[in-house]
Amino acid sequence: MNTIEKNTLVLLLELYEYDTAYQFVRKIANVSPELVVLLEMLRERRELHIEPAFKLDMVMNQNREDEQIANYLLDLETKLKKAQIIDFVRAVSPLIYRLFLRLVTAKIPHITDYIHDTKDERYDIWLRDELMGSDLKVLRHFKPERNVTSNSLANLILELDYPDTIKQQVIHLRKLERSVRNPLAHLIKPFDEQELKRTTHFSSQKFMEILIDLSRRTGVHYDNAFYFDTVNAQIIQQFSLKQVK
Repeated sequence: MNTIEKNTLVLLLELYEYDTAYQFVRKIANVSPELVVLLEMLRERRELHIEPAFKLDMVMNQNREDEQIANYLLDLETKLKKAQIIDFVRAVSPLIYRLFLRLVTAKIPHITDYIHDTKDERYDIWLRDELMGSDLKVLRHFKPERNVTSNSLANLILELDYPDTIKQQVIHLRKLERSVRNPLAHLIKPFDEQELKRTTHFSSQKFMEILIDLSRRTGVHYDNAFYFDTVNAQIIQQFSLKQVK
């Protein structure tokens, strides 16, 4: 690569624009195949595909479900680093649902016995008769809406034996969904960090910290050092891209 090509690649890495970087290096003659593979892996991570990272043994978790959650955290944090606040808010719901379900499962491992899996894109359904016949008092007294949603899971978590700190985090995430995310899913309106703080009294970074903390509490390893920055640094050093003027 010449100087201009190296500088361009470094800029794309710093912007986490891995698809563009991947397409860019493929057009360069005599580029290292290893560099192409690394950029393809990073591009796939941004598309929420984790298998290439497992093939390269460049994962944060050996368990695929845990790594999927870590990768989703990575995508959300990337959105914040790129100041894509509205994209961040719109994307949080799948992770909130997964984390709430993991919190419930940690206390009630057989919770799926009380849920009908619809096996498609519709909501799963609570089996109310099974709930009422449970040998667990908390489930017998649990009166959820028909669908298994983050709201019903949050209500159940608040009745489980969790510290108040975790319950408060759950409440904060539900407020984010209810007061910000859900309206944004249906309305065309301007939105930024200031509006998020006005609505929820929390910053996007604070919500990110809550998501990371709850993920770790459910067994997910998420690096303190930002994964993409770490791999970027490795690429820059390995392929001699730094300090190119």
